[in-house]
Amino acid sequence: MARSDLNEIFSALGANTDSCHGFIADLGDLELPEGAVLTARVANTEAALAGHLVGGTSVTPSAAATSTVFSDGGLRLHGWAVDVGTPNRTLTVRALIGHELVAECQANIMAPFARAYVEGPHGFDLALPASLADGEVHRIRVTDGDGHELNGSPLTICCSLSGLRKLLPGPPDSLAHRIAEVYERYVPRSLGLQDYAAWSREFDTAPEVPAPALSTAVIITGPGDTAITRTSLGGAPDAIKVFDGAPFPALLAAAVAAGTDLIACVRAGDTLAPHALAYVHEAFASGETQITYTDSEFAGVPWFKPAWNPDYALSSDYPLELMVVRSSAASDASAATAAAFAWQMLAAHWLEQTAIVHIPRVLYQYRSPLTAEERAIRDAAAAAALASVEPGSTLLPVRSAHAAAQGCEAARRVQVVADDTAKKLAVTLIIPTRDHAALLERCISTIRQYTNWPRLELIVVDNGSVEQATLEYFAALLAEGVRVLPMPGPFNYADLNNRAVAAASGEIIGLINNDIEALHEGWLDEIVAQLMRPNVGAVGAKLLWPNGMVQHGGILLGVGNVAGHFGNRLADADWGDHGRNQLVQQVSGVTAACLFLRKSDFEAVGGMDAAAFPVAFNDVDLCLKIRAMGKAIVWTPQAKLLHAESASRGHEDTPQKRARSQREIEQLRQRWGGVLLRDPAYHPSLNLDPNSHAFGGLAMPPRSRAPRTGLLVTKENKQ
Repeated sequence: MARSDLNEIFSALGANTDSCHGFIADLGDLELPEGAVLTARVANTEAALAGHLVGGTSVTPSAAATSTVFSDGGLRLHGWAVDVGTPNRTLTVRALIGHELVAECQANIMAPFARAYVEGPHGFDLALPASLADGEVHRIRVTDGDGHELNGSPLTICCSLSGLRKLLPGPPDSLAHRIAEVYERYVPRSLGLQDYAAWSREFDTAPEVPAPALSTAVIITGPGDTAITRTSLGGAPDAIKVFDGAPFPALLAAAVAAGTDLIACVRAGDTLAPHALAYVHEAFASGETQITYTDSEFAGVPWFKPAWNPDYALSSDYPLELMVVRSSAASDASAATAAAFAWQMLAAHWLEQTAIVHIPRVLYQYRSPLTAEERAIRDAAAAAALASVEPGSTLLPVRSAHAAAQGCEAARRVQVVADDTAKKLAVTLIIPTRDHAALLERCISTIRQYTNWPRLELIVVDNGSVEQATLEYFAALLAEGVRVLPMPGPFNYADLNNRAVAAASGEIIGLINNDIEALHEGWLDEIVAQLMRPNVGAVGAKLLWPNGMVQHGGILLGVGNVAGHFGNRLADADWGDHGRNQLVQQVSGVTAACLFLRKSDFEAVGGMDAAAFPVAFNDVDLCLKIRAMGKAIVWTPQAKLLHAESASRGHEDTPQKRARSQREIEQLRQRWGGVLLRDPAYHPSLNLDPNSHAFGGLAMPPRSRAPRTGLLVTKENKQ
């Protein structure tokens, strides 16, 4: 790694060099015998490095070996620092320009290294302020709490809130601008959420196209300051008719009778952003649109919502503000409350893929939290909607102070129970493995401990195991009725699963890694019940690392212009952004470490692509093919399993593995490039930089914020 912190020293000595380069060699558990000498040289040369390490001596690590900081030239700094001296000390990381402090954060303890002198590396994600996104060059020093510079400091940043193209001269369609657009796609940057106000001033502007000539009936409901809400409607011009001061059924009847094109309900005291209705009218330009909703904000905290996502809607009430419906769709509605009206309209268009449209802009401001009465009314309305579309499912309110603090006041659990018909289906669990008998034994024993499915088939796929302990365990499994399919040869995860699915007898297939462990009763019942719901194509579970942190909360498309996991910075009990870590929801994909689907659907999409994705992204590709069929992918946190990720296969830590991984990345981009940056379960205003976590920052600049449906493949991005 470049030791830019030494540049000034070498320059003062008259050295003609761009930078000195340092290295860290992790010797792992290597113990040098007493008196042995370890030396180093530059590979493929005869250049030996000065110095040596003698066995039996105590070595104090240099600063270069105990910290690092890096950036992409934008406003997010990432790195780690090692606490060498004081165990369990909270480490502070500071960013300075000269001697002026511009940002600081606390580093978090991560998994310990295998070095005796290390108590544990502390990772950090330091967000610089928006004021530095001014197009000027800034030199940032990064230090620990004791004032020592981290390796890699100082850093140089130069960026604009509006992106790289804002810094370039020439017309927007010039070659330089087109190259910059590609760069921003492959190296996305983000701004810290604490600078939302500055970000909003930069990007939340009036529509660029004239709004259609539509009229809107605004119904102001509930107790509160009606005058404030009226003012936010822009003075109520002729195209806007306002109804308030009466019971809701009377207001709804008057709004329908007024002959306006659209109907919206707004809580008294809440306000709309300038031009809110213009954006709404633009979204109704399509004749297929029956309902729109927007993002909202409370106390300066935005709620960036997904496109139409029925399960998350039931769990959180997210589409209710600002929700607007066509008057023609509401002509037969009869509801006692605004919440009942909203849910009645949503239920009427539940599975119509293009009828419910999300406007990905913050256009509604809450001025007061929901009252207990309002929450109860909303609970009842959502439960009635679910009962009308899925009579076998129920909603269970989850009241939590932590949930409310995370902006999720209407947290609910979508409870689905596998009925007698589902219980009669055979489930086949497919577990590829190569040696690592202890891992496999733990996987199978926990599945048996916590699973009571009437017709359960276990298939172990043996990819060339040679260890005696593994072969003996296979013999024991065969005696117990477990099928062991020999499939020797190079590791090709997609091919192993394809061949095993073909041999499976179950109507439902569960793809399970050998480093998975079941954690509780009912996990399989929950997954199968979710899979049996209308229009569901695949289901995934909440996977945890052994330390209790979330390894998988669904697949997020577009991270680094590829794909990644939701939730990696969250503990199991955290709620995440507006409940995303605790609520059932639809996602664009789930990991094949624990993926369930119907065998018929697996075969209908051609299974996994063993040629393009032998090891990685075969699950992403599979899920996207299922989504392209029009079926949903559901992630449920009500089924939890432990996942010691890559414990068997290992990491991409050799040139050969990295080359294969890069090829698979390019294959995914070529096949699904039109949809990778348009994940309907995520938001175009949120970050996709790979070193930050999902919901960890604001995209700089935001991606397209055109009105969108819950469809993954559209006319605009179909390959």
